[in-house]
Amino acid sequence: MLFSSKKNVIAEKRILLKKVTWLKFTEILNELGNDRTVNLTYDRGRLELMTPQTIHDRAQRLLDSLLVVIADESDETLHGLGSILLVNPQDGQAIQPFAAYYLDYPPMPITGLELDVTTIAPPDLVVDVLLGEGTIARLPMFESMGVSEVWRYRSQVTEGTVQGELEIWQLTSAGYRLSEMSLAFPELSVMRIQAFIAESDTLGLSKTLTLLRSEFIR
Repeated sequence: MLFSSKKNVIAEKRILLKKVTWLKFTEILNELGNDRTVNLTYDRGRLELMTPQTIHDRAQRLLDSLLVVIADESDETLHGLGSILLVNPQDGQAIQPFAAYYLDYPPMPITGLELDVTTIAPPDLVVDVLLGEGTIARLPMFESMGVSEVWRYRSQVTEGTVQGELEIWQLTSAGYRLSEMSLAFPELSVMRIQAFIAESDTLGLSKTLTLLRSEFIR
């Protein structure tokens, strides 16, 4: 279990639109503007808009803090793109992870809220946070985009409590396979990440990050 809370448990708010052309999708993006607050998934005419909740933001912030500290202590380059929209106009697909990262500097400067994977290499790692299941399967879309590693935080509401766990998916020639270890950061296992978030619940994030850094002291 990664996170539990008995207060203010709110289900995801989703809207599914059908028969949305790519042109109409781009018009919707323009209408939403740079301050859009919905998470977008578009797959060949179907568009799902999901309004993130507090649990989404909290899980993403914890995992981002973990990655930043691990990269810093390992002297590795980590370039975060935030919740950028990955688009593939050729296949008529677009998907917005909660966070995306390059393990080196981006292949070229990236500006704006979208990244076209047909012209720029996709991120090496994305974090996706799910509370329940959407109408459009997201993992196959990350696969078609060529994302090497996906950290998927899956959660469900049971008797007023949100319970979740992390899955690490790694891209192979045969598609994604579930792994107990991160390929991007071999120091991290699913078990260690789960322990980190559990500790942040009881100790607070600041102290948990301090303890994490102490593991690198020789």
